Amino acid sequence: MSDNDAPRVLRLTFEFHIKRGKRINVRNLRRFEAVNELTAGVQLLIGRAFPWAHRMTVRHEWLYAWYDQTKEFELPKTPENSPD
Repeated sequence: MSDNDAPRVLRLTFEFHIKRGKRINVRNLRRFEAVNELTAGVQLLIGRAFPWAHRMTVRHEWLYAWYDQTKEFELPKTPENSPD
C-alpha cells in the first residue's frame, strides 16, 4: 500500500466547559444551536484551512464529568525533542 492509499484523518478536539457551581440549565435546544453554529463555522473555514478534506465528521457529546483527571509528564530530553 502506498502512502497515498493509507487512510488519513486530521482530528481536532475542542471541549467547552461550564464552571462548577454555575447555576445554569443548558437546555437541549440551545446546545443543538451551539453545535450547529460551530459546525457551520468550521465548514466555512475548512476549504481554506485544510483544502484536501473531502468529508467532515462532527461528534456531539453531552456529559457530566464527575471525575476527569489528566496528567502531563515531562519526558527525558533527547536530541529529537530538545531545542538546539
